[in-house]
Amino acid sequence: MPRSRGSCDTCKRRKVRCSSSTSNDGSCNTCLLAKLPCTYTGTFKNRVISKDYIERLESRLSELELLLNQAQTSSSILPKNNSNGEEELELSDSDENLDNIIVHPQAISSLSISPRFHGRSSSSKLVSDIFEHERQATENSVSAPKRSSPSGLLYKRLEYWSSFPWESESDILLNLSAFPEKDLFDSLVVLYFEQVNYLYALLHRPTFEALVAEGIQYRDPQFANVVLLVVAIGSRFSTDPRVVLEGTGSWLSAGWKWFSQVNLYNKTTMSVPRLFNLQAIVLYTIYIQDSPSQEEGWSLISAGLRLAQAIGAHRKKVYSSKLTAIDEQWKRAFWCLYILDRQFSLTLGRPCSLHDEDFDLDLPIDCDDEFWLQSNFEVSFKQPPAKPSKIAFIIRFIEATFILSHALRTIYATSKSKAFLGYTGHGWEERLVADLDSRINSWEAQIPAYLRFSATMQDPLFFVQAAMLSSTYHDLRLLVHHPFVAPGGKSTSITYSCLASCDNSARANSGIATIISHRLSMPPAPNLLLHTAFTSAIVLFFKLFSARRAGTVIDIAGVMAGVHGCMRVLENAESRSWAAGQRRSV
Repeated sequence: MPRSRGSCDTCKRRKVRCSSSTSNDGSCNTCLLAKLPCTYTGTFKNRVISKDYIERLESRLSELELLLNQAQTSSSILPKNNSNGEEELELSDSDENLDNIIVHPQAISSLSISPRFHGRSSSSKLVSDIFEHERQATENSVSAPKRSSPSGLLYKRLEYWSSFPWESESDILLNLSAFPEKDLFDSLVVLYFEQVNYLYALLHRPTFEALVAEGIQYRDPQFANVVLLVVAIGSRFSTDPRVVLEGTGSWLSAGWKWFSQVNLYNKTTMSVPRLFNLQAIVLYTIYIQDSPSQEEGWSLISAGLRLAQAIGAHRKKVYSSKLTAIDEQWKRAFWCLYILDRQFSLTLGRPCSLHDEDFDLDLPIDCDDEFWLQSNFEVSFKQPPAKPSKIAFIIRFIEATFILSHALRTIYATSKSKAFLGYTGHGWEERLVADLDSRINSWEAQIPAYLRFSATMQDPLFFVQAAMLSSTYHDLRLLVHHPFVAPGGKSTSITYSCLASCDNSARANSGIATIISHRLSMPPAPNLLLHTAFTSAIVLFFKLFSARRAGTVIDIAGVMAGVHGCMRVLENAESRSWAAGQRRSV
């Protein structure tokens, strides 16, 4: 039966056909699927794109065209983003706005890095917004001194803005041994487990060491990949000069001689996945997080999640009701893929590969490796009551990642996705921020006492884990609040409360970063800590810019001390981490 009232409000807004359904309440099919009220208020207004807005878009396209042409002969041009028009802000609050597509200046320069999309959650977008805010403030101020463009900062240290030379020098790798010498091999395995594995809980150490002792790496190419990647990652923390690639003299090449031998891309790996395949994908991605090849990790993690789904590793029902070491390792591999997928989505501003409703896997068992397999099965997989668990950290971290995932799918989603999830209408921002704040605070309250961060913590392992959890708490708060204080946007009822939350979290993170930089000569492995320190420094810079624009008196020395605390973490890591050096170059 044809509809007599025309299209409903939702279908008008989404510009889709409003088709009738057989529901008793008269809702259309679109509203039924989206679980939204089907209303016909007639108050929906089509968006009007002004002539002035169109002319500005045409001008920006012409400018970009000119820049692309000039980039063939020059690398010193910085394209400008312009977001000072109210019509543009009215049109969209998502990645559909042209201002949210960041083409880095180095992407069209002689640095040979291809253009990449960086969405609203990425630190690249935040930096772009801050600099644009400062540029507009300077241009609009008659008395303000003219300042040089921040583009010069992007070209200070080319070693952090270009590919490693050894990435394309395959000929120097022809005569390498498969594995390092025995003494170096043993030390690198120890470094991997002491510096990295306790933050990801990927490998079961007794199982791994037993397989190595049997020499399985010499007979099974897929386990050989795992072993090569373990020693490559361990090399990041070694002071032995043998880990440096011959002829480079750079500690940034640490482990490359073993990493370069890994072959993940073969028909067997991609068609018949084994546990070693997923473990190798996780390890491979951990290694390249600190190299110019990190973009590869984003695609590879997606492939890893597909492989996990192909054998049902994401579903509870495929696992045995009786705990086994093999099952637990499959679960650990899946959860590592899940965490890395969300971290890449956060730092690059891109959609996640797998939604939370698409799997129902149990969390890893809260039991340290040495207590898995006991002669008496009754006590196997049971953590002694008086011994704090190292695995409790990864469980709490996964739970925090659930919140991160929800924030990425709501605050940073496209307008279509927000409408589908019901985040539309007046006050949706307040409702969503309140909900996420509640989730974050509830998660933080459940952190066990021995994992609550303090500068006086004695145990080095729990010190790092606690620092990671505390930093994650404040990073989540930044993630939730900073979109509503972004420069160039309109003030809302939550703007000032969000600004205060961002300021508090950034200062807290700078304090954590300062303590870590004093305690550790090099920060722990996860790239998330570097991302958090960098984001917090940018937010503190924004505070300075905003205060200057408003004429507000603030403690400049105190704010800059916080910035320096964040930067010190990056400085300590940059000799081994390309990602840290690149962030410090911005």
